[in-house]
Amino acid sequence: MAVAETVKVLVQGTWIGWKVESNWTDPFVFLAYMIAKPIASVFMIGLIFLIGSEAAGIRDAEFFSYAFTGAIFFIYPATMAISLGYLMHEDRAKYEVLKHIYIAPESIKPYIFGRATATAINATVSVIAAYILGTIVFGNFFGLDLQVNALHVNYPLLIITILLGVIAFAFLGLVLCAINLLSFKLQYSLSEYTTGTMFLLSGVVFPVSMLPVVAQQIGNALPSTYFLNLIRLALSGSSEFMIDLSYMVLSTIGFAISALLLFKLAEYRARHRGMIDRKAEY
Repeated sequence: MAVAETVKVLVQGTWIGWKVESNWTDPFVFLAYMIAKPIASVFMIGLIFLIGSEAAGIRDAEFFSYAFTGAIFFIYPATMAISLGYLMHEDRAKYEVLKHIYIAPESIKPYIFGRATATAINATVSVIAAYILGTIVFGNFFGLDLQVNALHVNYPLLIITILLGVIAFAFLGLVLCAINLLSFKLQYSLSEYTTGTMFLLSGVVFPVSMLPVVAQQIGNALPSTYFLNLIRLALSGSSEFMIDLSYMVLSTIGFAISALLLFKLAEYRARHRGMIDRKAEY
């Protein structure tokens, strides 16, 4: 019975997440917005590469493929961190429903994961659209090949990596929810700081090995680093992925345990301080 109720809350959280994110317009306009926003940021990376290449007089197609693929699939952690980083403030202060969700038995965490699932689905649409358009635009008009052969892609690894990544980034969102449960002024900045740090340390546009030693150690502890490594290995059809996959699984498990403990502590402190339904008045 408990499992059935948890699944029910998870599904309802996913549906609510979709409705909240899309209820301001009709589905077609929302789809265009959902695709256009991440595509703009990804294409910016490609144009920066082109400008830098022209200035240096060197055009490295392999490096372009590395950076562009990283920027496209970084949509997953970035979108999920931004969405879940704002969730506690939105439900507590804007819609004033957090207190009602909280008093339902064992519903708050499944609800958060449901919202994370909705965001991951939206991110998947954005990733597919960005990859297709990027291949067309930069391949046909700028002569930059993403160096991906659809027949050689390791699709099982690609699917497993995306699923593991979504789980890891959902627990990252749980960490942000825990922090924002105890704060009333970090809902905008915290997710931006988080995505910026991950962008720098996860090997999005350049390898982690280029960073200082301390930064490398931090980057090598992040699930997002192995997520992007595995995505590139899957797209290239490489069979040498077990080490990265093992590290991805271990870092996700470690991240999940830390997130659950942190959220439990934050929930305890918020409950005893009366912060579950407290509104911030600016």
